[in-house]
Parts: sequence; structure tokens; C-alpha cells
Amino acid sequence: MPHPKDCAARRATATLALSCALIAGPSPALADDDPALLNPASHAPAGVLFDHMHKAGEFMVGYRFMYSRQAGDMLRGTSTVGDLQLAAAGYSMKPTSMNMYMNMLDIMYAPTDWLTLMVMPQYVSMDMTMQGLPMLPGMDTDHHGGHGDGGPHSHSTDGFGDTLLSGLVRLYQDEINHAHAGITFSAPTGSVTQKGADGRYTHYMMQLGSGTWDFVPSLTYTGRTDRWAWGAQLLGVIRMEGENEAGFRYGDVFQTTGWGSYRLLDWLSGSLRVLYMSQGDIEGHYNGPHNHSSPPDLQANYGGDFLDIGFGLNTVVEKGPLRGNRFSIEWLQPVYTDVNGYQLDRVGTLYVNWSLGF
Repeated sequence: MPHPKDCAARRATATLALSCALIAGPSPALADDDPALLNPASHAPAGVLFDHMHKAGEFMVGYRFMYSRQAGDMLRGTSTVGDLQLAAAGYSMKPTSMNMYMNMLDIMYAPTDWLTLMVMPQYVSMDMTMQGLPMLPGMDTDHHGGHGDGGPHSHSTDGFGDTLLSGLVRLYQDEINHAHAGITFSAPTGSVTQKGADGRYTHYMMQLGSGTWDFVPSLTYTGRTDRWAWGAQLLGVIRMEGENEAGFRYGDVFQTTGWGSYRLLDWLSGSLRVLYMSQGDIEGHYNGPHNHSSPPDLQANYGGDFLDIGFGLNTVVEKGPLRGNRFSIEWLQPVYTDVNGYQLDRVGTLYVNWSLGF
């Protein structure tokens, strides 16, 4: 049987191939030759959701890819902790790397100038590598699930994630400034019952969705002149249920971001962004067999306060059969990390987007 990670890679490749096939064919006519559809700075950096609206009758289809990685040191708060400290805390294993891949479709339609509707299904895959910790003299080998054999091992999950359903409502518009509110609900279409080879629930962070209906409100402001563009957004994730079918719920999220971009060429802009996010730890507990041998197995080792800086490029094709096709890329670099409990350090996040409005 093929490895789940290989299946995920094939699915991601197929999705990219489909996207390329779609954009390689004749492009639909741009709606009334809307100049915003040919302006690279009319969209926010690649990692910002719910950033723009459309005029009445316009459609947009898009594909978003996200890759994030954790690796390196284990942290407690802002401090590095070693293997002996983790073992003394009762753990027998620790994560050494964690990769997450997200493939998302972005489908938008504006029935009126003041309302844009969005549907965003996604497919996610994750893999984690673990390493055994040394057993301290006199430690109970049954404590927290027993100690590993010291050798590294990996495991993965993949499948459909949660689906975002959103309405963006225009609040203000003039020649330079724009503001809108986002009313978004996250439908729990992703599994929260993923299990490992031992038949036990896998780590909380490797489930495919939240398992709860979530309210995701947002407030976005953007401004644009000939060469400069800027914006800011407040966003939250509020869990609307006390627990999911596996017995837990993820912590609420508060996020704020601000960015500025400059139009380097008619078809290319560069951006700089700052992102702050705060997330609570997990409430509840798995309602079936699960391990307590590593930090990702415990609810208190989730969430924290995080600050990142993003560097991005946005481009749009102005002429030819690909006219109107938009591509963007952004790298988010962590600059401050203060975690709850014990967690693996962050390396960064990459976003790559394609979209076409018509």
C-alpha cells in the first residue's frame, strides 16, 4: 500500500496540473475590463485571506498552497529546553520535525457591489518525525506511556480539511480607501478521529480539522494609490461548540496583520507584512485510547503568542492568452515565539497562490 505522504504528494501534483491546464486555455473575458483585475497591488500578500471584494457579477477562481515547517529546538515559553529537561518532565519522546501542506480552492462570486460570497474547501497533509528521549535513573518506564527505544520514526495524516463559507460585506469605499467585514463560518468537514498504527488517536495537531463549527469574523481595511498599497486586518476564530466528536476543542485564535506594498513594475509588486497571532490551548481530552508520551499528546502544549514578518511578490499577466491570471508568493519568517507548555520551534511558512477574476 502506498505511504499516505506519497498519496498526498500525488494529489497535490494533480491539483497543480489541473490548475495549470485551466490557465493554459483561453482566459475568460475580464469583467468590464475592471482595472483592479490587472493591478498586482489590488490583492493583499499571498498569506492574507478575505482581503478583497469584487464588483457585481464578477467571479474569481483560485488555488492556494501553504507549506509550514517546525524543526530545531524544543521550547518552553521563549526558552530552549534540552532532552534531559523533557525527560525529567515525564516525556519519553519528542518531535524533531513537523511539516504541513494545505491545498485550498478559492471560489468567489459577487451578486452585488456590496457583497462577495466565498467557498473555500481544502485538502491537508501532515507528517511528523519523533525521537526517543533518555530515561533518567529511577524513572518509572510506564510513566506517560513508557520510554522509546531512542530511534527516530515518522507518521503522517492526510485528507480533506474544514471548509470555509464566507460573506464579505462592504462598509466603505472611495477612490483610495476601502473597508469590509467578513462573516465566515468554518464547517467541520475535516476528520478529528485520525489514529496511528497502534490504533490510538494521533497527536491533536495532526488531526485534519477542528471538528467544531467555528465563527471566523474579520475586519479588513485597504488603501491604494498609483504605486503604493497598504492594508490591515483583524481576524478571530471562535469555537462554537464545547467539544468535537473526539472529546476536545482547539483554542480560540486572535490575529492581526498589517502590510504595505510597492508596484515595482506595471505587472509586479513587492510587499512587507507583520503578523501577530495569539491562540489558547486545547480544552477537553480525547475520549478514546491515546498516548501521553510526547509534548504534542498533551493539551497544555498548544497555542501561545507568535510574531512573524512576511516578504512577498504579487504579479498579474497583462496581455496574451493568460491575461488576468494572478500569481503571488510570500514567506513568513518567525521573529518571536512564546509557546504554551513545551513545543517544537517554528521554521517558517510559505504561501503560493494563483487566481483569475472574470
